[in-house]
Amino acid sequence: MSKLNVSLPISSLSLGQVSLNFLRELHAKKVDCAIFPIGNVDISAFSMTEEFKAWIQDSINNRYAKMDRKAPTLRCWHLNGSEIKNSDRQLLYSFHETDTMTNEELSIIRHQDHVMFSSSYSKDIASVNGAENVSSSPLGVDPEVFDMGKELFSKDVTHWALVGKAEFRKSTQRIINQWCKLYGNNRKHQLTLLIYNPFFSKEQNDGVLASSYGGPKPFNVNPLPHLKTNKEVNSLLNSIDIDLSGLSMAEGYGLPSFNATAIGKWSIVNNITGHKDWANEKNSIVIKPTSKVPCYDGIFFAQNSQFNQGNFWNFTDEQMIDAMRRAEPLAKTPNLEGKKLCETHTYSKTVDNILSKIL
Repeated sequence: MSKLNVSLPISSLSLGQVSLNFLRELHAKKVDCAIFPIGNVDISAFSMTEEFKAWIQDSINNRYAKMDRKAPTLRCWHLNGSEIKNSDRQLLYSFHETDTMTNEELSIIRHQDHVMFSSSYSKDIASVNGAENVSSSPLGVDPEVFDMGKELFSKDVTHWALVGKAEFRKSTQRIINQWCKLYGNNRKHQLTLLIYNPFFSKEQNDGVLASSYGGPKPFNVNPLPHLKTNKEVNSLLNSIDIDLSGLSMAEGYGLPSFNATAIGKWSIVNNITGHKDWANEKNSIVIKPTSKVPCYDGIFFAQNSQFNQGNFWNFTDEQMIDAMRRAEPLAKTPNLEGKKLCETHTYSKTVDNILSKIL
């Protein structure tokens, strides 16, 4: 049985979702793990067997006894904060969204034995800036995300959704504003918003939505409270026709739009950064960016910082509106090409790629 030190977050946030799926596959592959959680452990969002839950708990409780300096370490985290190593050899699985790498980011990359990015775009940015110990491997379809075979929200209403954190990078306010201009107060359309940023206060989260409508909230826009479980999120994705989350200007991968596409929904996708590793003309409504904008939002991307500098890939409002109109006729048709992602993109393959680099 292989031994592995594992350092990662276990939570309902995006990195926590990825990490839990890494652990699920490591458990299935019978890898003996010493788990060093990053931050507080919160498994309340996940559905898991008691046996898997007990394995995680045991691997955490006995991490110091199991820790082996000669065993490799898998760390799943941002570049910022990954100067820490739990053993002599470490593979960092990481995420990056901008079009450049800072000297500090490159130094941390070189500090690792290997860095595997979630997207080939990030790997290429690192490579062109001189990093040689890098590769990429796409993520897989979460087993908690699946086609439930349910009847759609309504046969007569096109159901759109925007899912994810409220953030400049994700074009949150622009997407809502343009959708409201096109379909607001139209009974044949509904927009469900699952927008929540855990780093914002309730007032800030509410303010993002209130300022996005361009006036009073249209009656056919439905903001949901924060959903606490993956089961609830999966139920939402199964009820929609078209996902708008892929209109983000930059993603390490883009889990909401990827998951929606994989269960047969249609996603409008800004086809750059992490999206390019799973979206194409057959399985998505693709738009191509036309310009770049500085990434700085003063919150998650601060100018003159040692990390996360550069630009995002932008598109015009006209492109967004055109894509919505192209998506509309597809609303009630299953995305069969999208469903193929369940076979081509699996966490088993991702973890096999990771283990091939460190064991």
